Amino acid sequence: MQHFFLDPDSVQDGIVTFPEDISRQIKNVLRLKVKTGAVIVLDNSGWEYLVQLTGSKGQNLIGEITGKQLGRPEPLVGLRLCYSLTRREKMEIILQKATEIGVTSFQPYISSRSLVQDKRQNSARQERLNAIMREAAEQSMRAKLPVLLPALAFEEMLAAAEGCAVKLIAWESTAIVSQVCPEMLRVGESAKPEIALLIGPEGGFSSEEVALAEKHGFQQISLGTNILRMETACIAGCAIIRHLCR
Repeated sequence: MQHFFLDPDSVQDGIVTFPEDISRQIKNVLRLKVKTGAVIVLDNSGWEYLVQLTGSKGQNLIGEITGKQLGRPEPLVGLRLCYSLTRREKMEIILQKATEIGVTSFQPYISSRSLVQDKRQNSARQERLNAIMREAAEQSMRAKLPVLLPALAFEEMLAAAEGCAVKLIAWESTAIVSQVCPEMLRVGESAKPEIALLIGPEGGFSSEEVALAEKHGFQQISLGTNILRMETACIAGCAIIRHLCR
C-alpha cells in the first residue's frame, strides 16, 4: 500500500486532507478511487494511519482514518552522514540512497576541495531536496524522516559532531587494515547514541583536514582497497555501518 508523509496539520480529528500534489498523484498516477481506495499516511511521529478515501474538497482529496499502528522502528543508533557540498545530481543521489539505507541526519559541509563553495540554498532548492528525502522514506517504508541540517564550514561541522558517540572519517590514505568493524561502532552509554560518518569531497581531504578531524575525535577508517567516488563512498559507508550497527 502506498505511503505518504503529510504535515501533521493535515491530520485533524480523524480526517486527513491531502495536499494538491499528492491528491493528483493518488488520482492520476495510482488511479485510486474515492470510497474504495486507501493509503497509509504518516505524520513523522512514528505512527502510521490507514486512511480510506472518502471525497474531495476542491482539488484536495479527503480521507478518514480507519486504523492506527506504530510504524517500523528506527534504528537505536542514529547515523549522521557528513558529506561535502557538490553538484545537484550527486547531492540528490546521496540523499535518496542514504535515506533508503537508514541515515537519520545529513550534515553538508564545505572544505578546501569542495566543488561547491556557497552554503546558501534557495527555498525552491531546499524544497526539492526535502521532497527527495520524503519520497525515499515513503518508498522504503520508514516511519520517520531524516533531517537535513544547514551546510557548515569544515571546522564548524567537526565541532557540531561533538555530541556523537562515534566519529569516523573515511580517507583513501588510511591503511586498509582499518576497515570498519563492529568494535569501532560501540556507542557505550550515550543518552542519544549517534555515529557520524565523514566522507570527503571529489578531491579528497588534505592531510591538514584529516589531522583537524582527528583533533575533534574522528577516527580514520578505510572502505576497502578500491578508491570510490564521493557518492559511492557515502552510500557504501552508510550501508556498511547500518549492517554492522542496527
